[in-house]
Formats: sequence, structure tokens, C-alpha cells
Amino acid sequence: MKYYGIDISEEMVFGIGGGIYLLFTPFLKLDGLPLLILRAKPSHLYRKTSERLGLSAHEMTFGDDKDKAMSALAELVDRDIPVTVVSNIYHIPYMAPFTPDKMNFNGHNMVIIGRDGDRYTVADSEMKLPNDDYTYIDDVDLRITRFMPGPHTPHGRLFYFDKPDPHIFDHYDFRPACLKGLKEACYNMVGIPFPYFGAKGIHYMSKKVRNWDKKYTPEQIDDALYNYYRLLERAGTGGSGYRYMYARFLEQCAEMFQDQTLSVSAESLTKAADAWRNFSVNVLHYRKKMGVTLGELADALEEASKHEHDTFYNIKKNFLNKHKRL
Repeated sequence: MKYYGIDISEEMVFGIGGGIYLLFTPFLKLDGLPLLILRAKPSHLYRKTSERLGLSAHEMTFGDDKDKAMSALAELVDRDIPVTVVSNIYHIPYMAPFTPDKMNFNGHNMVIIGRDGDRYTVADSEMKLPNDDYTYIDDVDLRITRFMPGPHTPHGRLFYFDKPDPHIFDHYDFRPACLKGLKEACYNMVGIPFPYFGAKGIHYMSKKVRNWDKKYTPEQIDDALYNYYRLLERAGTGGSGYRYMYARFLEQCAEMFQDQTLSVSAESLTKAADAWRNFSVNVLHYRKKMGVTLGELADALEEASKHEHDTFYNIKKNFLNKHKRL
């Protein structure tokens, strides 16, 4: 969007697109233990943000047809359209020096903004890269990483916006789009009537972690906690980082709507983010036998659950009811 001259923050996109989410369920498992999901998929952000801002967005997949996928990418880039491609992070050559412990993960997103023959220019916001400079990847490596087999194989998936008239955003009222994002967030975090979602899901996770030693071996617990730690802190897919980001979105909305309710909610969600960060630190201490107990890990999760419930219940009751329409 900034490439097209639209002045919008990353936090605003995350909030408008309904990015905050949580699922902890015994029905989907990772390495034999319940799966933890902490944010919406990037494709969801593309669809919802474009829909709520009136942008024309497109998503394409190509099965196993690598030639068709690369031709489509080249055509779009040659039209001066930045394109997000989904890739396998393990097989991106420019990542190798900076992520020796990188995961074999088929959900990395990077933006292709140009090419010189078979050499593509990449804008990648991966936090482990040493700077925000553009980098490069060639056709051969891009084919490999866009079509790696395994769980959630990308099948060459790509996203792009049609080029908008940036002047329509010169005096754009973002409030209706923010309201839709806030409504979705409140539903995700306190509205779904099942114990595995949102703040209830964190509470459910807390109860399970507290009693893991009655069900799993020390080795299984160690492996599970390490997997959760990687999801929370190392793979860039959730944890405290996205809670801090959403809190900044709430602060921006508080200024936009001139409503103190959102400022209070931002403070509450920041406390939830702190609790998630404490959980991650304590996971490391638990694995290093530094005196941390499962009960203390569960307490940190319970604190996060309380603050996330307070955040979104407050928004739902004291903000959305006042701003049903603009």
C-alpha cells in the first residue's frame, strides 16, 4: 500500500484486517500436542483489509505448474505491481546466514518488487534479517521455495492489489474500516462460544499446561514447550509481538475516535503482551531447569487470558455499542 502512496501503518492494517486471533484445541495437533495459533493468516489480512478499504485484491494458486506461476509473477512485476509470494523459509538462500536454526516452514511471505531477467528484487520484513535493504533471489531458487512439498505447500500462491488512485486516500475516513476490524476482533477473542478460542482458549491452555506432568513425560513436555516457544518468539507468528502491535492499533484508533475506552483497552492489552513475554521467558527457564514450574507457566497464561478478556469485553461493551454507525 505504501508503494502506491497510501499512508497507513502496519498496525492499522493488522487491526483493520482482523489480525488478532487465538486457537488452542485438542482436535488439531502438532507433534502430538494441541496446536496453538495466535493470529489470522496473511491471506485473511489481504482479503479483509482490501475489502474494508475498497481496494481490489487478488489471490492466485497454480497447483504444481511452476512455469505458469513464474510467468504470472513476471508479468505482474513487469507491470510495476508489487507481488507477495508465499514460500518455504528454509530454502530461501538470503536467509541462510542469519537463521541457522530456521524452521522448514511453508508460510513465509515476501514481496517481489522488480526483476532483471531471472533475478528478482525482494522486500522482506523477516525480523532476523540484519536490515531492511532490498535483497535478491533468482528464478531457480524462487521456483524451489514457492513449491516445496510438505504441510501447507504454497503451490505458488501469490497476492497483489490492483493499482489504486492514491488520491482517494488523501482525506480518507478510516473509521468505518477500523470499526469492522474491531468487531471481528471482539468476536474472535470473546464472542466465539467454544472454550478453544480467544481469551477462553488461553484459559483452557493454562489449565492443560498446569497438569501436563500428569499426562506427558518430561521429554514430551520439553518438546512441546520448545515448539510453543518457537511459535511465540522465533518463527514470527505470534505471542507478545502481535499483542503489542494490536495495542498500538488501539492507541491510533483512540486518537482517531477521540475515545478514552480504546486507550484503556490498549493499556490492558499491553499487560497481556507482557504476560505472553513472561511465559516465553519462563519456558526457557523451565527447559534449563532454573526452578520454574508448570504452575508458574500456567499462571502467566492465566494472566494473559484475563487481560485479553478485559480488553475486548471493554471494547465490545463500552466502545462498539456507542459507535454502531458512522
